[in-house]
Amino acid sequence: MAGEGLMDGVAQAVQDAARAAEIAVQSAQIQASAQKLATNAGTGFHIEPEAAATLIKSCMTSLDELNGLRAHVMTVSQAPKLGQTPGANVVAPFTQQVATDPQGISQAITNLTQTLQDMIKAYHQASTNYAETEAIIQSSLPKPPSP
Repeated sequence: MAGEGLMDGVAQAVQDAARAAEIAVQSAQIQASAQKLATNAGTGFHIEPEAAATLIKSCMTSLDELNGLRAHVMTVSQAPKLGQTPGANVVAPFTQQVATDPQGISQAITNLTQTLQDMIKAYHQASTNYAETEAIIQSSLPKPPSP
């Protein structure tokens, strides 16, 4: 029976490690996309204010979700208590390392949080660019004839 608990713990640790690696890859992809967006926003890329507001709201909702995960991140950042068997003594520190190393879930969440904050700034800038572009277009249009 004790062996079954350890095997369940090992299986869960392996699943957690795989999921953490997947999240780290996704986080890097999102971060690269956000950096591209921020760069483009700084060079005149524009977006309608209503669309920007929707995207900003989505980012803020995601930030709220990530903040809600902080307690869980603290939990997975600690070595699981799997017992004192030789297998458990290997798996527990490995699981903790997967959570806390530079490619781990903790760093991925920190990176994602920063990325979402950068995206919010970029959406604000792109929205401002849109308003400025609209003002330039309006001022350059010929005035309608006076009646």
